[in-house]
Amino acid sequence: MKRYLRLLVLYVTIAVAVVLLYAPWALALRPSDVSILRAGFSIIAAIGLAGVFGAGTYLALKDPDEKLLEASSVVSADEVLPILHEYVETSYVGGIASDTIDQVESAERKRRRLRKAIGTQFSEGSITWDHFTGLVDEAAQTVVRNAALVANGVQAFDRVEYAKDLADARRAGKGNSAEARVQREQVAVHEQALEHMHEIIAANERMLLEMGKLELELGKLEAGDTLEANGGTVEELSQLIQQTQYYA
Repeated sequence: MKRYLRLLVLYVTIAVAVVLLYAPWALALRPSDVSILRAGFSIIAAIGLAGVFGAGTYLALKDPDEKLLEASSVVSADEVLPILHEYVETSYVGGIASDTIDQVESAERKRRRLRKAIGTQFSEGSITWDHFTGLVDEAAQTVVRNAALVANGVQAFDRVEYAKDLADARRAGKGNSAEARVQREQVAVHEQALEHMHEIIAANERMLLEMGKLELELGKLEAGDTLEANGGTVEELSQLIQQTQYYA
């Protein structure tokens, strides 16, 4: 939808420019004008508008350039979100990009709330404060780095080839011919890539769930309590961070 909105804005802008340049009550340019200067400007303006129309349409509809990320080096959600936003309306991977955006934004919100909750329970700069804020930051950062892997995946996924292979596999049918087997295998390769991205999303969901549990545990603490004594989820979150980092 976003790319078509850009097209609409472009076309409306061009239409307004045409009216202002050529309408009798505006600049009233025309190639046959008795003034050579005005006639020449009229032709130049027409060529320029045609060029803007063609180039603008191409840029609005073309796929964004690939910006592959080194997941282990990603430090900010701002490095990942713009890439994912470019693909939310793309066939096959649009839902994956959209879900990942929601996860990154959720992780950032949970991180802010958790740091605030930790600050109300423990003195800033204390060993306990450092331990828990470091754990929360690492959990949120793991979600972001996994999102970078998804961003790479949606960029690399060949939607045109996948659509072609799906169509070929349908034509080949469910038989046991060599052609049918090859077509099914080609489709399976694409679907493995999609499945891997879904696995990363599922891992991030588990991380977000544990962050939510930790937030709940912090809210239950009374003066003098510790998360460990209160049966909190610190150890679970620590283990999950290690498990989820497998994807990176």
